[in-house]
Amino acid sequence: MSGDIKFTYQSGGRAVTQTLLWKDKQNSREGIGVWHVGNYAWKVYAAKNDSQRNTLEKLRADYRRADVRGLPMGRPRFQGGTIKQGNSNPYGGMVLIVDWFEGTNFNFHRPPKPFKSALEIQRVSCSKSSIDHRKIKAGCESAKAVGLQDCQGYVKAGRYEPIVFIDVHTSWNARQKKFGSSQQAIDMVNIIIAWGTQP
Repeated sequence: MSGDIKFTYQSGGRAVTQTLLWKDKQNSREGIGVWHVGNYAWKVYAAKNDSQRNTLEKLRADYRRADVRGLPMGRPRFQGGTIKQGNSNPYGGMVLIVDWFEGTNFNFHRPPKPFKSALEIQRVSCSKSSIDHRKIKAGCESAKAVGLQDCQGYVKAGRYEPIVFIDVHTSWNARQKKFGSSQQAIDMVNIIIAWGTQP
């Protein structure tokens, strides 16, 4: 269903409405879409029924767990509200808001956008003591620690967070109360370690 979206939420005790134009939407596999709003990316999700609300609550919990372990994600926060799309009746929704990030995209999709290529394009320093290398290595180690699935994000040399991960899904096992492993994250750690060819 197309049509501009009006997302209404509470801020400081008053209702605030953000209009998101359909023509500006970037596609999302999980949500309604992603919009560039000021300095932020807004990923909009529908929460029309219990199943969707439960899924979003699990997503929010996953982001919290990843944040605690230092995964760089562009300062994520969630905002609940209502969505009115075109002439439809309003329904429940949620927005994931993160810092807008420009850089070189990497992912393990088909065809992949290799992490090593992102490091090359951004000319990330090969010095193991450089700030970019240390922060990217720490980010990859956090991804490994949470067993990050479907690793994807952006690399941008010289930025406060030179790597950010998007569409975060950890391998948290609620029954065992621990994270599983991720071969993609392990590969990323190995790549950034091998990248550091200088002191």
